[in-house]
This record gives sequence, C-alpha cells and structure tokens, in this order.
Amino acid sequence: MKITRVEALHLRLPQVKEVADGTQDCLLVRLHTDEGLCGLGEVVSCSYVARAVIEAPRSAPFRHGLGAILMGLDPFDLEGIEAALLHGTGWYGPGGVTRHAMSGVDMALWDLRGQAQGQPVRRLLRPDAVDRVPCYASVLWPDDPAQVRESAQAFLEQGYRAVKYGWGPMGRDAGLDEELVAAAREALGPQVELMVDAGRVWDADTALARAAFFARYHIAWLEEPLHPYDYAGYGQLCAASPVPIAGGEFLTLLEEYERLLGEGGIQVVQPDLGRVGGISWGQRLAGLAGRHRCRPVPHAYGTGVLLAASAQWAAALEEPLTEYTRAPSPLARDLVRHTLRFEQGMLKLGDAPGLGVELDENVVEKYRVT
Repeated sequence: MKITRVEALHLRLPQVKEVADGTQDCLLVRLHTDEGLCGLGEVVSCSYVARAVIEAPRSAPFRHGLGAILMGLDPFDLEGIEAALLHGTGWYGPGGVTRHAMSGVDMALWDLRGQAQGQPVRRLLRPDAVDRVPCYASVLWPDDPAQVRESAQAFLEQGYRAVKYGWGPMGRDAGLDEELVAAAREALGPQVELMVDAGRVWDADTALARAAFFARYHIAWLEEPLHPYDYAGYGQLCAASPVPIAGGEFLTLLEEYERLLGEGGIQVVQPDLGRVGGISWGQRLAGLAGRHRCRPVPHAYGTGVLLAASAQWAAALEEPLTEYTRAPSPLARDLVRHTLRFEQGMLKLGDAPGLGVELDENVVEKYRVT
C-alpha cells in the first residue's frame, strides 16, 4: 500500500470569537492510498499555519512540506515515516506547529492501519483494551454563576457522571471564582465529579489559595492553573495543593513533559493527541507518565476525529478516561459520523476498524476554507 494524496482540510465557522473554543476552526488530515483506503487525523494548532506545513512543496533540504514527504510511502512503516518527517522538516522543526501537523498525519496512519487489518485502533495498541471508556462533559464556564445550573441540569439529565467547566470568567476575581465552583457543585450534587479548568491564569501562590477554596467543593482536579512552562511553580503548587493538579495540553515535545512530570510533579497529565505527535507519541508519553506515577488523560476539545482518536487511545490505558467536548459548534457536533455512543457517563466504542469515523461531506463543504 502506498500514500497517493495528502489533503489538509481546513474548516472554519463564519464567525470565530476570541474565546477558548477550538471547535470554531479546525484542520483535518486525510491520507489517500492506492488501495482505496483513506485515513483521518486532526491537527490542534493554528490551522492556517499548520495547513502551510502540510501543503508546502519540496524545497531545499530539510524544509519540505509533510504532504510532499509522504507521497509514495508505505503507511504501515510508521518508524520510517516518522524518520522521514523529522528529517524532511529539520530546518523548521521538530516542535511547535511542525509536531502539531505531524500529529494529524500520525492519527491518519493509525486509522489506515486499523482499516487494513480490520481492527479498531485500540486493539492494535492493546489486544485487551476496553470497549467502554468513562468520559467527562467539557464546556466553558458561563459568564454568570446563575447560568451554571441550567447547563449542569442538562448534563445530569443526559447521564453524565463527571463534568468539567473551564476558562470563561475564571481567574479574574477570587469571589467570582468561588461562586462559579460553588454553583457547579450545588447544581451537580455530590455524586458527580467536578473538574475545574483555570485557563493558565495564576501564579503558584494564587493557585494554591484557589485550590484551598475549591477543596471545599470536592473537585476531582484543578487544571492548567499556571503558565504551561512554569515548571518550578507547578512543583511548588503540587507539593502543597489539597486537590490534584492537572495539565500539559499546551505542551508538544516529550522533553517538555519530562520537566512537567519530573520538576512539576502534576498528578494528571493531559496530552492532546493533535499536538504531541499523534497516537505514536501518545504511547511514549503514557510510558513516561507511568514512570512518574501520573495518570494520563487525553485533552480532546475538538471535532469527532480527535474524540475518536482520544477514546481509542484512552481505551488502551490502565485507567481509561477521556474528555468529551460539548461545545455547540457544528464542527464539534455534526462533522463526523462515528460508531461512538454515549451511555450513562461512558463512551461505547464499537468494533469499526481504524478510528471508526467518517466525515459528513455536506458539513465539510459548508465550512471548508478553500
């Protein structure tokens, strides 16, 4: 089997607000082969820049676009493809948007492998991977604590057992922060797990004070309270926090995670498979997390492609759990037809080969940036 075409599908809503919702604009990778199979992946980055990384033609040595490098390669040769991509992008890689773009390619390669072998990706990763993955609903904080009850009630009615609220007005004022968390806990009740995403807004001392407040409301974790590269701050915070600290979605390279887990000491690490190098590098990161006794949980605030890849990867972990964005964007809700089914706090994965996803071409054409 050979790769014959590499598509970068850039999709964007007509109006994109400057809020922490990556489902307004996304970049997918579609790999075509000479045997008629197509693999899908998702890139989590600046879509315009990452698209250029994929579509750039061959140039002087070490500065080729990913599409040009991939043409004619065997999609089963994951190690050979990784080496070719790292070599061919050496002038402007290996991290940042280069690794982000490679992530979408790697996802699509795993999708192709699963399809060719008639197996869901999780079984390629681990033969005894589970078929049901716990998930938590993930949304932005409303602007007003009074608005929290409505969304929380909807999640309860749908059967969610864990909910994460993040960003929005969080971090501006200590009183408002506590009101938001208190409103969420009251609305969800004591049996539903509550996660809080701070959106990288504080220093270590402020985050520790907030963690002490939030501990009263029995939150499952406090996510991304500090600048992502404040390793010393994370070390100070994690050593004293009364609640578990989560983070890592912003990072790209394995050596960055080495520092976050080693110096920072976080309890939950959240790689985004659309940024770290896809499923292949996610596997390496899971091994690193195990050595640091840290729980890996994928960050998956994107389209159904990223959700499917994250759920398949999580199903092969020791403690499966994945994020499930409930953003209202049609790119999050309508773009993908898949075999995932939500039931009482769990994602049932099904046995479709590969990632088990298919694009709705009507949605693609409606929002595609040409």
